[in-house]
Amino acid sequence: MTLTPSTLFAIFIGGGAGSVARVLVGEGVTRICSSGFPLGTLLANLIATALLAVIIIYSGDRWGRDSIMVPLLTIGFCGGFSTFSTFSIDTIRLFQEGQTTFAIANILISVGACIGIGMIIFKTLSK
Repeated sequence: MTLTPSTLFAIFIGGGAGSVARVLVGEGVTRICSSGFPLGTLLANLIATALLAVIIIYSGDRWGRDSIMVPLLTIGFCGGFSTFSTFSIDTIRLFQEGQTTFAIANILISVGACIGIGMIIFKTLSK
């Protein structure tokens, strides 16, 4: 990938759209279920991981590796939609509130589930 002004602009647009989508998912999950566990962040990261894996697998056949769609969707949208920083702050907050079990569960479930879903998608969909 060559970083041209149009590529950077595509990443910018994708990142904005991904960030808005993440907020909507997080707020939606919080309205449905407020358990004290950061389910919205977990769901956003799981979806972003799955989407990123699918895009990586199919983008070459669909658009070609040099298409502007690849950085727009992978770096931009998936990067804006996933949120390691929020995951980290959520975990710190849980520790600070004395919810050690939730904090450790958040770490184990988030990391394990995201890596697991990525591995399953790559194994299932890769040629």
